[in-house]
Amino acid sequence: MVFVLLTGVVRAAGEPTDPTAAERGKIDSIEHQIIGFLIHKQMGSYGPAACYAEDALQRSKKIGYTHGIAIALACEAAIKGHGNDQFVLSEKLARESLSWFARTDDKYGITLAYYTLGFSLFAQSHFDEAVHYFQLARREARRTGNRLEEVYYLSVTAEAYRERGDYARAFDTLQQCIQIAEALKDSNMVHVQYKLLAGMFIQIEDYNSAEKYFRLALGRGSPLQMDPWDLTGYAELKTRQHQYDSALYIYATLDSAKLPPALIRTFLVSKGEYYLFRQDYGGALPYFLKSIVYQREMNDGNQLMRCEADLARTYFGLHQDAQAFQYAREDLALAQSTDARQNIRDACQLLSIYYDRTKRTDSAYFYYKRYIILKDSVLNDQVRGRFASFGFEQKIRLLNEDKQLEDLCLNQEMMIKNMLIGGIVVLLLFAGIYIWIIRLKRRNAEHRRKQAEDDLEIQRLEGERARVALQQRAKELEIQALRSQMNPHFIFNCLNAINRFILGHETEAASDYLTKFSRLMRMIMNHSRHPYISLAEEIDILRLYLDMERLRFKDAFDYRIIVADELEIDDIRIPPLLVQPFVENAVWHGLMHKEERGTLTISFSANGDMLTCVVRDNGVGRRHAALLKSKSVERHKSMGMQITAERMALLSGVDTATPFFVIEDLYDEHGEPAGTQVTLTVKINYPAGEPAYN
Repeated sequence: MVFVLLTGVVRAAGEPTDPTAAERGKIDSIEHQIIGFLIHKQMGSYGPAACYAEDALQRSKKIGYTHGIAIALACEAAIKGHGNDQFVLSEKLARESLSWFARTDDKYGITLAYYTLGFSLFAQSHFDEAVHYFQLARREARRTGNRLEEVYYLSVTAEAYRERGDYARAFDTLQQCIQIAEALKDSNMVHVQYKLLAGMFIQIEDYNSAEKYFRLALGRGSPLQMDPWDLTGYAELKTRQHQYDSALYIYATLDSAKLPPALIRTFLVSKGEYYLFRQDYGGALPYFLKSIVYQREMNDGNQLMRCEADLARTYFGLHQDAQAFQYAREDLALAQSTDARQNIRDACQLLSIYYDRTKRTDSAYFYYKRYIILKDSVLNDQVRGRFASFGFEQKIRLLNEDKQLEDLCLNQEMMIKNMLIGGIVVLLLFAGIYIWIIRLKRRNAEHRRKQAEDDLEIQRLEGERARVALQQRAKELEIQALRSQMNPHFIFNCLNAINRFILGHETEAASDYLTKFSRLMRMIMNHSRHPYISLAEEIDILRLYLDMERLRFKDAFDYRIIVADELEIDDIRIPPLLVQPFVENAVWHGLMHKEERGTLTISFSANGDMLTCVVRDNGVGRRHAALLKSKSVERHKSMGMQITAERMALLSGVDTATPFFVIEDLYDEHGEPAGTQVTLTVKINYPAGEPAYN
């Protein structure tokens, strides 16, 4: 359908400057939608599209928009002709559309009116007029530079020539179509022209050529991949080639219940001709009788003449001469009104048979003589068509020969180039082999030297491995020694506290303290056997220790232990008693000398793969503690924090000059000491032997 080509019929409306211009813009938009529906075949029954076209027509008439009226009428004509096969009404609307186009200088869309008028005339077998309007549509397409539309209008012109019996012009026109389509490199349009050309060869009874062009149109595809229209034509070709089984198989693939009316009428007459060719007149008759009802309703003159001629032949085969005579007369009258010579010829032949059977020799002779004259005339056209097709194929053959000659020259040049390249490749191959042999000798010598060096290196590494193993064992023993120093240091502090409770006659507090101390000692003894414990166990030790210190200092301070939500404390492993010395330092340094109630906060958080612990107190600060010259505090620092630093240094493999903790003095808004903050950073979930801090 030509709607596929009419993509630029309606212009987009510009910015409206007045109410009339705004209404024209709306009309243009509606008409643009109609063309879009037709292009994409979204209106299966064309009913909604017809409503849009009627709305655009009424709006255009209301404001006197001449171009809008012309476009709306052209759209209605296209819908009536292509969508509903109402060719007489389509012709009337198309002519009215052209009369409105004559009143405006805006010719956008006139191509649609020309084509639709030509198509409706073609369907009614008014071939000369149809050719005239197809040519006008082609001229307009050429003026606008739309070569694809030009090819289409040329192809429908060729169909009009074919139905008129002017086969020579039909072949010449199709030749132009193929040349333009090939120049445009539009393979789909080329394949469409090949299918039309196959139909031409069927008309002149050159079925082998028809088969060839059907195959060219399909390429590598199967014939069953064609659309139903082309598949029906291919089945007719198989019938005329007397390949009846193939034809019947193709007809069976077409579901007649799903075919549109425009195709069902063609399918019926085509299937009837299958039975007619096999002289099965009883099988053919129902198909022709059903088809002629559609043809008369749609007023398709071309198919009506075909169907009437087939019915006349069928009734002659059934020896029902009266019905045969009736359809032959109707066929002759219609063919004479359209000047379709091949149809006039066939009708005269049928009438001569009828009059001969009824012993009316004068009438039989009259129609037979007329049949012979028309047969010679049409035959001459067929001969010219054959010559045209022969010339066309000759041109194709010459082009193929030129291409073959060009390919031969290219092949010879390629052969010479390949020989030269082959010689160069052989020389390079010999040179490569020679270089490879030299490099192989050098590689063998290098390999022997490398093997000797590797043997020496293996011996050196074995000695180094033994030395490293001894160093690792010494390191483990040193860590165990330092860890064992932590336990008596902590026990010493705890026993001092118990001693103070006893001397102060605080028996209940001493008992409570001793209970907590025993629990703490049990935990320390269990953990001292392992190089690492979980963070949860470390927190339990801290809570128990701080509860003991709060008991000893008469609840002189509060503490909080904060653990970030994302931490899995049961899975994180750290050295035992890692945080406790810093907590003890905060209690003894800062909180013990504070007059009011103190606060200690211990928080654990994660940053990537690093665990951060912050110990913060609001005690007197390091400067005030130094002024008090608390020698016990100095001992705690040297015994607790120093031992912990040495343990971490041994675990991480770095010296003690690289600390894993940072101590900050805190000040209030007046610059007075407000406590101390210690920040420890260790790696999360590190395996044994990996550095514990960064």
